[in-house]
Amino acid sequence: MLAVTMVIASIMIAGCTTSNQANQASSSETSNATTTAAAKTTNSSVASASPTVTPSSSASPTVATPTPTVATPTPSVSQKTATSIQFTSPSVMKPQSLGINVISSTSGLRICTPGLVTATLGTVTSGGSDCFSTAYLVTSSLNPGTYDVTLKFAGDSTYQPSQSTVRITIT
Repeated sequence: MLAVTMVIASIMIAGCTTSNQANQASSSETSNATTTAAAKTTNSSVASASPTVTPSSSASPTVATPTPTVATPTPSVSQKTATSIQFTSPSVMKPQSLGINVISSTSGLRICTPGLVTATLGTVTSGGSDCFSTAYLVTSSLNPGTYDVTLKFAGDSTYQPSQSTVRITIT
């Protein structure tokens, strides 16, 4: 603040020195009055020059709104639904047939696609129009005993192939 007063006083004195002869011939009273007025002006100028921060609507901070990310499941490379294949029961009395089910891994529902199931022994027949099972293993040609049977589902345009080896008992 003192520096501002000095600068203003220097400017006013310099202005008086460079001005015309009448100003230079002024009395000391006028000079003192000018210095006092300059000091008053300086004090009021400094007071009004103090920074006043007034928030405006255009100066309000902007907050970035994050964009939510929704996870999207990645489909398998083949774009087909995975499956599992199984017998409806691990044992049966001869000559009954064992039900075979192909199950969708996403829905848990039985797939009714005839002709796509094979087994390493016995004869596999279609599940029929009622689709109580996907297919059946006919046991009439098998002797009573325990067998390890590999079931295979060939897959189709919607479902991936699957395979399972299961131990069955024919009594």
